[in-house]
Parts: sequence; structure tokens; C-alpha cells
Amino acid sequence: MSPAPAGSFRDEGLRRGRRTLRLVSALVQSSILLFGVMVFLEQAGSLLSDGQFTWGERRVMGLTALVSIGGCVLAAWAAGRLIAVFGDLFDALADGAEASWRTVQLIETQVVPALNRIALALEDESRRPEPPLKEKRR
Repeated sequence: MSPAPAGSFRDEGLRRGRRTLRLVSALVQSSILLFGVMVFLEQAGSLLSDGQFTWGERRVMGLTALVSIGGCVLAAWAAGRLIAVFGDLFDALADGAEASWRTVQLIETQVVPALNRIALALEDESRRPEPPLKEKRR
């Protein structure tokens, strides 16, 4: 494995996935809101045909708008949050992948050479003849 330049990550696709999901989130939210407006206009179309609204028609249109557009606003918010959570998940996966790659690099560049030096030192020490033990006189 060759080391990557400082500050770069080998698997940039996961990072781009979060940015893409942020864009998709805005598009999905806008689409859901437009769907809510479409539902409202479909349901209140017969009421909107004439320009003079009675008290009851205004109340019906208000309730229809509240239910259709309000429900779609809530659904758009929930969809946006859900997509943002998936974006954060992609970011966490990218962080985990980068951490594991850096750990492998650390092991290859620091730990393995140190273990090789230790092993060579132990082998050299075991090859040296031991000096004879002198007997102590009493």
C-alpha cells in the first residue's frame, strides 16, 4: 500500500454521497411540497372556479389547504430528515473506512519495522556465546 497524500482520502465516493444526498433531499422536499399544492388545487378546484367566496367556501378551502399542504410539509420535513440521516451514515462509514486505512498504514510503517528490529536484536543476542559462570568462593 502506498501512502496517500496528507489530507486526502482514498474513497472519496462516500464523501460525495453525502453531498449528493443533501441535494436529493432538497429536491425531494420540493417535490413533496409541490405535490401538496397539486392535491389542494385538485380538491379545491371547483371552489376556485368563481371569484366570490362565501364564508363556508373560505372555511372549506382553508381546511383543505391546511390538511393537504400541511400534511405534505410534515412529510417533506420527515423525508428531508431521513435523507439527512442517511447522509450522516455515509459520512460515518467514510470516517470508519479512513480510520481503518490509517490504522493499516500505521501498522505497516511503524509497528512491523519495530518488530523486525526487536526480532533481529533477539536473534543476535541468542547467537552470542554466554560467558562461563565463575564459581564464587566462600
